[in-house]
Amino acid sequence: MWQWVLCMVVTVAWLPASVLAGSERPPAPDGFSWKRLPDVKAAFLMPQGWHFKREVKGGTLAFFITAEDIDKAGRFETGLTINVMKNLKDRDTRAYAKAFVAESAKQHEALHEWEVEIGVLHGFGVITRLAAHDQAPAVVMSTLAIGNAQTNTLYLLFFESLEPNWEAAWKKGEKMLEIFILDDEV
Repeated sequence: MWQWVLCMVVTVAWLPASVLAGSERPPAPDGFSWKRLPDVKAAFLMPQGWHFKREVKGGTLAFFITAEDIDKAGRFETGLTINVMKNLKDRDTRAYAKAFVAESAKQHEALHEWEVEIGVLHGFGVITRLAAHDQAPAVVMSTLAIGNAQTNTLYLLFFESLEPNWEAAWKKGEKMLEIFILDDEV
């Protein structure tokens, strides 16, 4: 199963800017639509009935595609978080992405790790289980950190769900992390 995910990321994840800008975007799978992120020239799959939120904190653009409405609930249990830090002059984003995922794998129970490289984009991923603590249930999280060696932009993608809901949630999350569009000039 994991090899197939890796192949999908390699072949579909990063499409040229012309695809993002035009109507040539691949059709969204059944039950999904494309959510464009013009701030970062990207697009991600959004399951029907899910919610979207955008925030800016410091130099980080944060986007949330979640099953729960963050504005109503104040939090979410299942969803994708996309953090983008553009033009990090003081960091090697490839090295940072690799170190970020390695640290996540060290801090939590690592279930699967992978690495992909397409042109200037270098991705490192891990699926981890965060143990239950202080009355909070266990969470399973797929983390994908991508460094753009040309523009020094860092993308941190996290799909998470409570452990009892993971299997059902991952059916959507897996597609969200397999098929997305990034402009390698950002």
